[in-house]
Amino acid sequence: MNYYNRILFISILLIFNYGFSQDYNDQQKKLEAQKLSIQKEIKKINILVSENKKKTKTLLDNIEDVELKISVRNKLIEINNQQSNNLSNQIKNQNNKIYDLEIDLNNLKAEYATIVSNSYKKRSSKIKLMFLFASRDFNQAFSRFQYFKQYSNFRKDQANKITVTQQNLTSLIDTLENNRKQRQLIVDENNKIKKELEDEKQMKNSLFKNLEITNKNYLAEIRKKEKESKLIDNEIQKLIRLAISASNNNDSSVNNFALTPEGRIISSNFLSNKGQLPWPLEEGIVTRKFGTQPHPVVRTTTINSTGLMIATYPNSVIKSIFEGEVLSVYGFKGGNPGILIRHGKYISNYQNLSQVFVKKGDKIKAGEEIGIIFTNGISGKAILKFSIFNELKPENPQNWLSKF
Repeated sequence: MNYYNRILFISILLIFNYGFSQDYNDQQKKLEAQKLSIQKEIKKINILVSENKKKTKTLLDNIEDVELKISVRNKLIEINNQQSNNLSNQIKNQNNKIYDLEIDLNNLKAEYATIVSNSYKKRSSKIKLMFLFASRDFNQAFSRFQYFKQYSNFRKDQANKITVTQQNLTSLIDTLENNRKQRQLIVDENNKIKKELEDEKQMKNSLFKNLEITNKNYLAEIRKKEKESKLIDNEIQKLIRLAISASNNNDSSVNNFALTPEGRIISSNFLSNKGQLPWPLEEGIVTRKFGTQPHPVVRTTTINSTGLMIATYPNSVIKSIFEGEVLSVYGFKGGNPGILIRHGKYISNYQNLSQVFVKKGDKIKAGEEIGIIFTNGISGKAILKFSIFNELKPENPQNWLSKF
């Protein structure tokens, strides 16, 4: 490879290295943002759990608390593993670039030394004058003079390029060392988290053994709670069906709202805010997600959730996520009061309240306070069940709400 090709090769190499570094750095930033979010989630869980320690909680409640910690800590370990792998790939890439740069830099120095040596041998002013006077005419003499001038500038330019390459190489080595230190910090952090995770798993196993000894009917209790929850879901569906029927002149065979012009505008605005709607609580942590999933205590039992279960602080205020009209303020056997708010063809549901500030037919603004969460006097837990319906179809609220 000649001198010019080596310079070109090193330039391309540095450009590619910059591109790869940017990709890796972008990935690290995204992972770091996720990590901070999970750490914030863990902090919220610890605060909520510690505030309820003085309360007399059932073994099932305690197991659910520990299981929630375990699930979130597993997510943190996964993020750390991704960060560590990302840094490992970056370190490997940087090692390869450093190896290539060192080889080519040595070759460049050797070739440049040859150029300098040849220049030294031809340094005599007499030789340059003889070369000029041997020209056929003035134009050739001028061209040869320009050659000497360009050759001198060329030497200086190449010396500068070697200096810049050396600086880039040093910078790359420094970055490599920083990445190694950063990866080691992540590994150390992950080992600490794994230790905490192992302690929590042992605690969960201990609590579960106590549950099996002291309450042999716990499975029946879990099934009873899920059955009650399902009955409430069915009653909510009936309320929505009645509202759809009323909008269609009491035609019960129709499954879609007959929207007024105002209703169509609200529906469109609600849809355009998908992924940006505010949460119904100022602070909280999702303890149960939407959809089919294993039970948090008995993993072999499958449950289906039509919304989110959000644990929050006692006596927290509940707010409407969007403008609309109160469709119903309901109360069913086995559950605390709830509110359905209609937003065109969409409906938001706020369940498990102790106080309600609105009534059926009220016009509601986005962010308006509509009630207070119910707080269990025994366990100290305050959990909101929040749902969003597209007419009769329940949808995942996390697809609609902004990030907590």
